[in-house]
Amino acid sequence: MDLHTGRTLWSESGPSVTRYPRLDGDVQSDVVVVGGGIGGAIAAWEIAERGFEVVVLERHRVGMGSTRGNTGLLQYANDMPLAEMIRVHGRERAVAFYRRCWEGVVRLREIAKKLPEDVEFAERMSLCYASVPADIPRLKDEASALVQHGFAAEIIVGREEVREAFGIDREAALATYGDAEVNPLKLTRALLAELVRRGAARVFEDTAVVRTDEGAAHVVLETDGGFRVKARAAVVATGYGFQRARPLAGVRLGCTYAIATEPLSDLSGWPEGALIWETARPYLYMRTTRDRRLVVGGLDLPVPDGPGRDQDLNARADKLAQLAREVLPGLGPMSIAYRWASTFGSTVDGWPIVGVYPGFRRIFCSLGYGGNGTVCYAVAADILARRIAGEDRPEDDVLRPERLSLWRRAARRLSVAVRP
Repeated sequence: MDLHTGRTLWSESGPSVTRYPRLDGDVQSDVVVVGGGIGGAIAAWEIAERGFEVVVLERHRVGMGSTRGNTGLLQYANDMPLAEMIRVHGRERAVAFYRRCWEGVVRLREIAKKLPEDVEFAERMSLCYASVPADIPRLKDEASALVQHGFAAEIIVGREEVREAFGIDREAALATYGDAEVNPLKLTRALLAELVRRGAARVFEDTAVVRTDEGAAHVVLETDGGFRVKARAAVVATGYGFQRARPLAGVRLGCTYAIATEPLSDLSGWPEGALIWETARPYLYMRTTRDRRLVVGGLDLPVPDGPGRDQDLNARADKLAQLAREVLPGLGPMSIAYRWASTFGSTVDGWPIVGVYPGFRRIFCSLGYGGNGTVCYAVAADILARRIAGEDRPEDDVLRPERLSLWRRAARRLSVAVRP
């Protein structure tokens, strides 16, 4: 699957890194993680933190799949607002999921502090503005739901008031606190490099898994080189490519577009320390970088890859720059340095996919589908590391893959019921 087109910011601007070897013999480990992107790296870290030895298999190069298209926003808020999620999933489950995501950001902060390399982690607030005035009641509902359940949030209404407070030229904005940003490629590489340095993990690049077998007490993964990896459990964290290889019900693939500007000489028009997004779906999302670039993404299409995605890259990149200027008119001149399109995935119920892969007992999925995917990977890594250590919790089962089959069947029954 072709996950990108264009030049992504992180892979083009990052320093050269050490290559990991291709697997050239049979190995054994406590756990094998398939996927060397941000999801696999966080899973390997959390599993190793509990004392397990880990082998990581990456079919290409570490961090060069979906991770290099990741814009690095770490937000606990979901693509589905809390108020809506309460209506869909019920209050208890929705609030519990939001709290888990909050804890995921906290955990990523703790992990970043333990790494010897600077991964550009920074504390941030988030600003969600009303895309059109008709969205203001929804934004007020969301603010009320967040505050009611213990999340720090405040809403400002009125075009002049919002512009004075944040520089955003819109009628209302919701400020929330406790989010962050990171360089996702640096984080991925630093996590795996530190595990290797500690002797807690072995990482193999250019190593694809072609066959999986499961016994009563172990799994065996065969690679494209004909070698075998034997382990007590396997975690599959292959991102959006998973859906093409092992399709799961209730998953939708599309694409998102992004740009990164040349470093801006004047950022006084940007609300300091803010990540920005909006109420519309698909939504615009923006952040700055340490070297004073503006990163803007959005204009999603329901086309995961191919000409339907790639042919629109230049036009949509220019549109993203235009939209950023409209939302933040105080920004100075900007020039696009990087423009790219990336495959993107989401689920019908707004939750990631975490748990035992259907039909197996020792093979787990860690799929952070959704706009806050990196945070969801932190949630997934905690769940799976505990589960592998024998610390199951009943509340973890709400994210299991089987739930999506139930959603699809319910949707089919509903469509039949309303059909004239």
